[in-house]
Amino acid sequence: MQIKSIFLSIVLFSLILSLFSMHIITSNPIEGHFNHISYYNSESMGIGNKYFIDQELIPEYAKPNEKANIMFSIQDKNGNDVSNVNVMVEIYSAAGELMYIFPWTSLAIGDFEIPYTFKKNGNYQVVLSILNEGAAKPRESDTVPPTRTILTDNANCNCERAVFNIAISETYGLIFTLTIYGIITSAILVLGSIVVWILRKRRRNKKSNNSM
Repeated sequence: MQIKSIFLSIVLFSLILSLFSMHIITSNPIEGHFNHISYYNSESMGIGNKYFIDQELIPEYAKPNEKANIMFSIQDKNGNDVSNVNVMVEIYSAAGELMYIFPWTSLAIGDFEIPYTFKKNGNYQVVLSILNEGAAKPRESDTVPPTRTILTDNANCNCERAVFNIAISETYGLIFTLTIYGIITSAILVLGSIVVWILRKRRRNKKSNNSM
């Protein structure tokens, strides 16, 4: 009975570990105003005295030339919904080249997403600008922001800015998944080895007692 109980415990533990790891890979805990939040290519930060922003990329491990969505959730410092905000989003390459711009747009709520396809492997910076309350709305002709050395610089903009980092790779998602499965397999092998060692030790002790 003891051997059977140990074996069933190992099987149950392995199953729970596998299900938990699959949950980490395929889904994520709720945070902010997203249905889920990623563990990679996601950030959260406060800017100015009012705003707190969650950002994530879907899919989490986007590859070059794969359709992706950059998601934002703008909240106040207490985690409440923000409404009637004016935003602009810029995407820059690691070399500082402006790749894409989502021009100043008035939003009814602070939860929104920007569809974008990254063309190459590499690191990118996404700049979210939020117009301060009471500031004059930018003109329709002001679609391209002035060049600036520091992306968070708002000297020529009555706004708050946040910069998020995104990495695009062909293989990172696969490597991460294989690593998780490798950890699971190693844990099961270690537990199995411990069980085998315990069973053999008990058998030796039993034989020793019987011989006496």
